[in-house]
Amino acid sequence: MNFFDEVWEILNESRLEIKFFKFEQLFFKFKNDEYEFNVNFIPKSLTTPSYAKICDVCEMKDLKKHSQNKALATFLHSIAHIEYSAIDIALDACYRFLNLPKEFYFDWLEVADDEIKHFKMINEKLENAGYNYGDFTVHNGLFIAMQKTENSLLDRMAVLPRFMEANGLDANLFMMKKIANDKQKNYLLDILKTIHDEEIGHVKKGDKWFKFACKEQGVDPKEWMNIVLKHYPKAFHTKRELDVKHRLMAGFDQSELDKIIDLQEKQ
Repeated sequence: MNFFDEVWEILNESRLEIKFFKFEQLFFKFKNDEYEFNVNFIPKSLTTPSYAKICDVCEMKDLKKHSQNKALATFLHSIAHIEYSAIDIALDACYRFLNLPKEFYFDWLEVADDEIKHFKMINEKLENAGYNYGDFTVHNGLFIAMQKTENSLLDRMAVLPRFMEANGLDANLFMMKKIANDKQKNYLLDILKTIHDEEIGHVKKGDKWFKFACKEQGVDPKEWMNIVLKHYPKAFHTKRELDVKHRLMAGFDQSELDKIIDLQEKQ
C-alpha cells in the first residue's frame, strides 16, 4: 500500500489498539525505507474526525460543564482528547502535504508517536478513575482548524503547531501551577511535565516547517500573526500568561512574543 493510503487508514481508525498497532507498523516500515511515495497522489478532504465514532462531538462553545463529582474524570478526559486530536493532527500533516523532504514525514510521525504515548499515559489515569475515552462529550475545535488549513502547508504550520500547540505550552504551565496544591490532581504533575517538555519539541518542528514553507513561497515569517488572524480574528484575545522561556526555545523570537503580549493588554 502507498504510504499516504496507510496514513489515511490510521488517521481514520478509532479503535485505539488497532490504531496504535497499525501506526507502530507504519513507523517501523518508514524508518526502514519500505515505502514508495506517489508523487501524483491527491489527498482527500477532511470530513469527520475519527473520534466521532467513539465520542459525542460538539462545538467548543457548546461544551457543557459537568457535575462536580465527575470533575476529575472530565479533566482527564479533556486532556486525553487533546492528545488524541494531536495524534490525528500529526498524521494528517504526513498525509496531506506532498513532495516534501523525507525529514518532514519523519518529524510528524515522531510527533504522532509522542502523542500516542501522551494519550496512553492520561488514558490509563482516566481508566483508573473508572471511565473510558468517549464517555464524555468532546469539542471539535482542533479538527475545525485542520479543515481550515488543509490546503496550505504554510497556514497549517502557522495555525496548528505554532499557534494552537504553542498555546498548549502556556495552558500546561498554567495547569501545573493550578494543580500543584490540589490533592485530587497533583499526582498528574509528572505526566503533565513530560507532556509539556515534549510539546516544546513539537512546536519547534512546527516552527521549522513554517519557516520552510515561508521560504518556499516567498513569505516573510513575520507574517505569522496575520496568517493566524486570517483564520481566527480573536486568536490573541486571552489574558493567560505566556510561557516565554519555552516559546523562545521552540523558535519564537522576543519581538513576536511582545506583539502577542501587546494584543493581550489591549483586550
